[in-house]
Amino acid sequence: MRMLSLVRITLLMFYRRKALWIASMPLALFALFLAYASPMSPGFSDTDGLVFTGQVLAMFTPLAYAASFSDLMTAGRRTGMDELESTSPLPMSVIRSAHVLGAWVICISSSLLFLVLIAVHQAIHGNGKAILVAPAVALVILSPSMLIAMGISALLGALLPTIVARILAVLAWAWLAFYTPLLPLPTLNGGPLAVIGDPIAQGWFHTNPMYMPANGPFTVQSGVISLLWQVCIIFLLFTGANIASNRIKARV
Repeated sequence: MRMLSLVRITLLMFYRRKALWIASMPLALFALFLAYASPMSPGFSDTDGLVFTGQVLAMFTPLAYAASFSDLMTAGRRTGMDELESTSPLPMSVIRSAHVLGAWVICISSSLLFLVLIAVHQAIHGNGKAILVAPAVALVILSPSMLIAMGISALLGALLPTIVARILAVLAWAWLAFYTPLLPLPTLNGGPLAVIGDPIAQGWFHTNPMYMPANGPFTVQSGVISLLWQVCIIFLLFTGANIASNRIKARV
């Protein structure tokens, strides 16, 4: 079984999961509404609006993915798919990477579609570079956020009962993405370790951040640090989920 075949199979599996669409589409539409109606919104008419919309999507849609991927590494054990995939010459880590890639394509598709539609609207009205900004925002702001939420869900799902894992994963993402002074909790927002794209949005696209930076405006270097930090988190989360799933499988 080849890598592309595995990705295609995973795409079909998650494409058919109605619960995933039912959870993610309303959140994406709600995020679009907030991106337009929020007092902070620059509107949909320029690059700032496109980046702001990408950030709002990056904050809200991962809530659905945090609740949906608790079985990303363990579903094959229940269905017997693990035994079938174990006959493949590919290592199990590569097979699971294909599963993550396929799930990511499904997750990013609806948000990317919304961003592209906004970009086309802007291009028609003279902002041609919006066509390039939309996929860039999807790649460096949306994708890391989605993958982190999926990774949290997959790791907790490999360690805990499904319902507990889903609740904790949603709470973990809510802590990462949202902050209010009413709750005296520490937060990563306002610093280069934020996972909702503030350092990248201000450092690379020169837009206003969601949360005011604690130590002055974010720079290009802040964006680089932020992206590398998020890549490390994603790698650690999925590696941990893969290891935890393998150990549980060995005990069964």
